[in-house]
Amino acid sequence: MALEITLLGTGLPFPNPKRAGPGYMVQAGDTKILVECGSGVVRRLVEAGHSPGDIHHLFLSHLHSDHFIDLGHFLISRWILGDDRPLHVFGAEGLQRMINLILEILEPDLRMRMSIRKVAREMPNVVVHHISEGQALDEDGFKVSAFDVEHFPLEQPFGYRFDIKDHSIVFSGDTRPCDNLIKHASGVDLLVHECTEANTWSKEHGSGQIDTHHIELAHTQPEQLGLIGRDAGVKELVVTHMNPQTIPENIHSTISRDFDGPLTIGEDLMKF
Repeated sequence: MALEITLLGTGLPFPNPKRAGPGYMVQAGDTKILVECGSGVVRRLVEAGHSPGDIHHLFLSHLHSDHFIDLGHFLISRWILGDDRPLHVFGAEGLQRMINLILEILEPDLRMRMSIRKVAREMPNVVVHHISEGQALDEDGFKVSAFDVEHFPLEQPFGYRFDIKDHSIVFSGDTRPCDNLIKHASGVDLLVHECTEANTWSKEHGSGQIDTHHIELAHTQPEQLGLIGRDAGVKELVVTHMNPQTIPENIHSTISRDFDGPLTIGEDLMKF
């Protein structure tokens, strides 16, 4: 069973023509699973040659808007394309309320569309799974485990580990360096890890109101990420969740001081 990871979005909340918001697709055989659903992810999914109707499982690391803001677009796209199969969404407490509010916003439009369809349709079928650390899914050869990370000040952010036959992939979600991530990423084939530089949050991008010390408490810096990859013993490291002002060559140089394995500074639509 061939395995493919597609980076659909490698950016942040800042609008960025080169980077959509966070989003990653894991495909093994005919099964496709989406991790995160940030701004522009639906468009990137289509650009990568896939359809929202191909996806029946979505994992959200946490409920910050840059990780789910395209979910309404995703839901209505599946519905318009005629897919009435359930969408299983996994995430922290509060996820059900968020889904309910998104569907409430979409309902007037969907009801109008129902009235002009030749075939009776119902509202999108979204099955919410509130999870905690541990196994979240075991289906079609996919084993997905959630683990706690540290994304200050949130109480329940997750990273995810995928085990598919002899392959293992970890998505860090948003986190500062933490021992639990190193534990769950130990020896994996591929670690897709965030790298949100505090020193590139600038006033011209609307972030002057944010104390950069908070960024350091909530996110991983380039000088820390190489150590994470080294200490976890990962086979390959992919960097994501970057600012518009990030200079890829600079963070590659910084990370590679401590991590000597294959290292990629992620860009949208890259495949692994």
